[in-house]
Amino acid sequence: MEENRKGVCVDIFGAEYAIKGDGDAAHIKEVAGYVDAKMRTIAASTSNVSSLKVAILTCLNLADEVSKLKSETVIHHKNDEKADSLIKLLENNNF
Repeated sequence: MEENRKGVCVDIFGAEYAIKGDGDAAHIKEVAGYVDAKMRTIAASTSNVSSLKVAILTCLNLADEVSKLKSETVIHHKNDEKADSLIKLLENNNF
């Protein structure tokens, strides 16, 4: 994985990609490394699966992670709102 004028070169599942993006090179490399590791984990746990199928299974796995994180974020946000309401209630009652 090395930087060049066209972007950041990364290796994902044995293929090189030149990635252009607004993020810094270190972040792009970190994300690419995460995807590569996920693909390798999935490929190791399945037998005789094409690169395309590994990529699709990886996408599904990552989408599941995102979905769970979104749900956790909503729960945390609701808990923050409840805590703020309780603090205001206590403050209004001179506690």
